[in-house]
Amino acid sequence: MDYKIEHNRAIEFVESMFKYTINRYHKINWDKNILRENLSRDILDFAPSKRVKNWLKYVDDNISPIYRNDLIFIANITIEMIDASIEVILEKGFKEPLMLIDYIKSLEPNELVELIYNRFDLELPFDSEDVLIKNALMDTYDEEKALLFMQIKNHPEEYKNKVIEVYEIFYNLYYQPFEEEVYTFMESKCEKHNKLFQNDPIEFLNTIGLADYTEFITKEKKLRMIESFYIDLGLFHYYVDDTFIILFGHSIEHKFNHKLNQEQCINLFKALSDETRLEIISMTSKRPWYNRELAKHFNLSTATLSYHLNLLLNLGILNFEPSIKNRYYYTTNKKNLKELFDIAYKIIVEQ
Repeated sequence: MDYKIEHNRAIEFVESMFKYTINRYHKINWDKNILRENLSRDILDFAPSKRVKNWLKYVDDNISPIYRNDLIFIANITIEMIDASIEVILEKGFKEPLMLIDYIKSLEPNELVELIYNRFDLELPFDSEDVLIKNALMDTYDEEKALLFMQIKNHPEEYKNKVIEVYEIFYNLYYQPFEEEVYTFMESKCEKHNKLFQNDPIEFLNTIGLADYTEFITKEKKLRMIESFYIDLGLFHYYVDDTFIILFGHSIEHKFNHKLNQEQCINLFKALSDETRLEIISMTSKRPWYNRELAKHFNLSTATLSYHLNLLLNLGILNFEPSIKNRYYYTTNKKNLKELFDIAYKIIVEQ
């Protein structure tokens, strides 16, 4: 196979900011009633790697609460900035974090805001009237998202300066001190996982990717695989030009470890103890559902829906459906679900 798992230092930097902010975000939300009362919250671990956990603790112990709020705003609340940064890295071929930061500095403020706007799934051009953009965002997303973006659009220079400040501080204080250690670690991981991939490319991709990638391999479509230290268990898809890109975390060994069958059985029943997740499985078994479709159907916030989806994805009950528009579609992985039930039956009845 010509495909090879890569490691990109600039993407690693962006994902480190995302990792920290999403970890903080979920910690906050775990205190809310919907999660505090949910029996399965203990199986949702966003950082199984001890190395990543130690790094998260280091940042928590040393970060200023004022700067943390700025970081969460840039890398989580306006998460489109993270996606835009990754697409820029991929399109421009950037290899190092400072290349990305220098590029952002070179942009006009409105150009940066347009990068964010292009992440929205809207038909309107960026130079449309503000009222049309606002209404389109409200119809497609929600009022909070619409108002937030309009504030950024009306104050582009202030937003650009904040992005640069947040990126530079995070790089200097929380990324650079760990750079070489992470790069050495990831060099070893990529070598190990490339061997796994070459042994059985389709099985490897279908195991880590939460979808069926047979077509990409058999028809030799353009595909890139980029592995990250900070994503840990995460998985993201991007289309750049005509290339499909899988960005995944290094903590994938558990997916190949059959000794976890009993734990998977326990987690299966915990995941299925919630009526919302049962309905998600039923609905996505009939057709692909876009994540915002699901949020509207259940009248849930994106964060709460993501919580449910992550549980099902981590168990392999749901698939990602690749979309050229970078949307996230979900379908039930009927084969994996049946295998989980078979495992559960053997453990409970035949042991």
